[in-house]
Amino acid sequence: MSPATSPATGDPPPKARSIAAYGALGAAFVSGAAVAGVKRDRREGANRASSRGCDRALRTARVSLRVQGREHLWSARPAIFVFNHQSQLDVVILGALLRRDFTGVAKESLRRHPLFGPIGWLTSVAFIDRSDPTAARAALQPVVDSLRAGTSIAVAPEGTRSATAELGAFKKGPFHMAIQGGVPMVPIVIRNAGELMAAHSAWISPGVVDVCVLPPFDTSGWTAEGIEGHVNEVRQAFLRTLADWPAPNR
Repeated sequence: MSPATSPATGDPPPKARSIAAYGALGAAFVSGAAVAGVKRDRREGANRASSRGCDRALRTARVSLRVQGREHLWSARPAIFVFNHQSQLDVVILGALLRRDFTGVAKESLRRHPLFGPIGWLTSVAFIDRSDPTAARAALQPVVDSLRAGTSIAVAPEGTRSATAELGAFKKGPFHMAIQGGVPMVPIVIRNAGELMAAHSAWISPGVVDVCVLPPFDTSGWTAEGIEGHVNEVRQAFLRTLADWPAPNR
C-alpha cells in the first residue's frame, strides 16, 4: 500500500494533500512571475497568481470557505483588510477572498521562506523587522503609498499568529496606515482556521473554514490622537462576532 493513500477512503492523507497544495500554490506563483516578466507588470502577475493559486491550493487541500458578508470585500477599495491570525492557512484564505489588487505586511523572517518569500516578492509585501521600530516605520511608507495608488493591504493587527482561538491585543500600525492612506478598514473574522492548520504546523487538514466579513469602518474622521479608541472599536467588533457567530444568510 502506498504511504500516500488512506486505507479507509483511498484518499491522500493530510500530509500528502498539503504537499500537493503547496505545489499548486508555488506553480501558480511561478506562472504569475512569468506573466509579470513578459508584461513587465508585477501587479498583473500577482493578481493571476493570488486568485488561481490560492483557489487551487484550497481545493487540493480539501478546504472550503463558508463566507458571510462577501459583498464587503468589494464595496470599498482600496482598503485596509484586518484579520485575526491563527495559522499560515490564513494567507491562502486571504488570497482566495481578496483575489486581486492587494498586498500585505509580514515579519522580516518570511522574506527567506522558500515559498512565502518569493510570493512576497511578487505581491510586493512589506517585510517588517519588529525589533527595529525605526526601520519598521520606514518599511511601511511604501505601503501607505500603495494605498494611495489604489492597492489594498491585508494585515493581522495581532502582529503574529495566536497559538489559541483567543484574540490577541491589536497593534496600532494598521490603524495609522488607514488614517495616512485615507482608506476604510474592513475586518475579516476567521473562526476556525487554526483547527485545520495549527499555528506552527505545516500540514492542512480538510474541512470548512467559517469567515465573516464585517462592513467597512469609515476612517475619514479618525485621528492619531484617538487611535486607542479606534483600535478598541475594531477589536470589539471581532470579539462580538467570534462570541456570537451570525446565522448564515438565507
